[in-house]
Amino acid sequence: MVKWLKPIKNYGNRFINRRFNRWLKRRIPPASEHKLSNRNIFIMPTRFGFVYLIFVVLLFLLATNYQNNVIMLLSYLMASVFITTMMQSFFNLSGIVLSADKTAQGHAKANIAFPIKISSANKRFAVNFGFDDQTVFHLAQSETKEQTVYVRCSYQTRGVYTPGRLKVSSEFSLGLFISWTRIDFDQQCTVYPQAISLSHRQSDLSDSEQDNLFLAKSKPGVDDFFELKAYLPGEPLSRIAWKQYARGQGRLTKHYHQQQGTRCWLKLNDMPNHGLEKQLEYLCFLVSEYHRSEQVFGLDLATEKIQPGQGELHCKQCLMALAIYPKSH
Repeated sequence: MVKWLKPIKNYGNRFINRRFNRWLKRRIPPASEHKLSNRNIFIMPTRFGFVYLIFVVLLFLLATNYQNNVIMLLSYLMASVFITTMMQSFFNLSGIVLSADKTAQGHAKANIAFPIKISSANKRFAVNFGFDDQTVFHLAQSETKEQTVYVRCSYQTRGVYTPGRLKVSSEFSLGLFISWTRIDFDQQCTVYPQAISLSHRQSDLSDSEQDNLFLAKSKPGVDDFFELKAYLPGEPLSRIAWKQYARGQGRLTKHYHQQQGTRCWLKLNDMPNHGLEKQLEYLCFLVSEYHRSEQVFGLDLATEKIQPGQGELHCKQCLMALAIYPKSH
């Protein structure tokens, strides 16, 4: 193609897409649940369908020209198959109820799954689900009860993304037609930095409030046994001293030095100076490791500070702060 035609083609494609998306927003507005019907299902012949239709027309013209009843009957039969397949293709999607959660989370350069719930009274065949420029999930046959499919996305960098409209399509049954729709669940995808592990020497990189020294999982003192105490309801089962319990000494829990009050800070400025994104990736790894080992830690990003804590909510709060941290220019 001539070079000067490429900008014109790109501009034309962007213009058409903007107009089409604006029309789709009016036709199929965002919602947490969509029921597929003639208002939101579109249907058109596939390439094979167009070739088939041209062949039917040629047969009809040939039969008319030579007044051949057998060829005429064949063209009518093929035309009836064409129309029947069109109806079957439409009804394969019509009546499906789709719903989805508003948010999903995951790490950069990894597959992030969006659960899509499907509800249908009848079995559906050969249905595809996918976001633009993402992996397509193929459902060979649906169940007659509610089921969940996982549509995957992948992003190369951290941040908050909008995956856009979900395309649901099917070429059932003979591949002559494609029935499709583009529905919007108004979803957001939070992408955390990719977790990159630190070497043993690099692991000595965070501060405790008391002595300004790093307390890593592998450093002596953090995981050293301290004492046994009576079990309290709500304490993690992983801390129960099972040997003592088997001896009939009752339920006791193990306690460690760090659990006696030392609070660890993970600081952005203490990470190896390999660039901002690498520092955030190191922090992401440490946050996950500290959460997995049930340690108390805080996060200091200079512009934002999250007080020491532990648990699932605290871990997600720290990972969210890493995901939305301003990017360097």
